[in-house]
Amino acid sequence: MAGGRRRRPTRPHRQHARRILVVTEGTRTEPQYVEGLNRHLRSKGATAFVKRVAVGKDPLKVVQKCVEKRDEAVQNDKEGYDDCVCLVDVDEHQTLPAAIQLAEREGIWLLISNLKFEAWLRWHAEDKRSALNSAQLDDVVTKLGLVKGKILSQSFPFHQVYDACGTARAVDPEMRSGRRGPDPSSAMPILVDLLQGE
Repeated sequence: MAGGRRRRPTRPHRQHARRILVVTEGTRTEPQYVEGLNRHLRSKGATAFVKRVAVGKDPLKVVQKCVEKRDEAVQNDKEGYDDCVCLVDVDEHQTLPAAIQLAEREGIWLLISNLKFEAWLRWHAEDKRSALNSAQLDDVVTKLGLVKGKILSQSFPFHQVYDACGTARAVDPEMRSGRRGPDPSSAMPILVDLLQGE
């Protein structure tokens, strides 16, 4: 080489993994789904680090726990989250309006499924939009082989997430954080976008 100096090959820059905190009302199905979806999207090039926290059946407590975990991360890690997301159901919750107000005030994505999260799961297997009660919805997702009890199927069709997004957006064209959409509806496409850095 001229001048006798060699240049080191440059390494490609790694894309910063977005840090996303996801706090769920459900303690089994939703956390399993979020982890599986994140793995699926990472395999397609998305870069998100998801910390999931399951809280239980109260939307306001879900948002409060999200605020607590977000603030702890800033104090302890000195590195906060790029996005904070709460997944809640409509069900018969009295605290949903208070949860919506707190999430808006704190800048947290509150993604509501109506009647419940299983409506979103269903759309990975079929594009049916009929309103069902809670027990009927449980029966449908079980018959479709998506869940058994509250355990997500090991062969859950994550590859059909874009079909589910299409159905959800068609059902609720005004989808946004903190919006209680029609029955059935789910704002989960927003999380899919966040996991892909959109």
